[in-house]
Amino acid sequence: MSEKKNEDKNQNSVQNYLYASDKERLQGLVKDMSDNAAASIEKAVHALKTKNIELAQKVIDGDDLIDEKEEQVDQECLYSIAMRQPVREDLRFVYSVMKIIVDLERIGDQSVNIAMNVMDIPKGFSFPEEIVPLAEDRAAENIGMIQEVMKAFAGEDETVICRARERRKKIKDLRRKAVSELDDLLESDTMYDSDKFRLFCTAILVLRHLSRISDHALNLAERVSFIATGISPLTLKRAQEKIDRL
Repeated sequence: MSEKKNEDKNQNSVQNYLYASDKERLQGLVKDMSDNAAASIEKAVHALKTKNIELAQKVIDGDDLIDEKEEQVDQECLYSIAMRQPVREDLRFVYSVMKIIVDLERIGDQSVNIAMNVMDIPKGFSFPEEIVPLAEDRAAENIGMIQEVMKAFAGEDETVICRARERRKKIKDLRRKAVSELDDLLESDTMYDSDKFRLFCTAILVLRHLSRISDHALNLAERVSFIATGISPLTLKRAQEKIDRL
């Protein structure tokens, strides 16, 4: 009986060691994917500011790298589940990683959408200079949000969700300010033509894409919180709403 217990203990130790190596590898791959997603936001907004078609095309072409990373992480997760059969905290981690990479991939998609909007700017026009600083600020906040969440992911810090919500609120405030600026521009412009209409539509779409990035970044924070606590994001949200009502 003692020999059987020792054998089981040794086998568990080996499995724990092997899973730890899986986890470390997954953390590294997710970090790489998040770095690529953050870089795509920065490049897309810079291309928008400078109307750099070549840079915009690089963002579009670079999306394949993010998609490849997603597939690689997905396969690693499936391998870990099949070979290690993780339970409890370990299974929660793998499950959450599979959710995290979906949001990172969608962040990359939103950057591609912004890059495609650069190409839709009518000839002879530039992105409204009044909106550029607000778009840059929102992009910087989104990137900072992603980086902060990834730092929390490495340390399994559940408190990041509160900071992420505050950042997202700031990004939404910037969006409202940008929309107000667009309204003022429309009211002050007495010369309407199809190209100007397209330009303003492009500006509105860019603001929407940046807003969606912040939504996905908040999802990332919720996944990290779930890894650390085992409490679902919806349960946390309802608990916070009850606290806010007190």
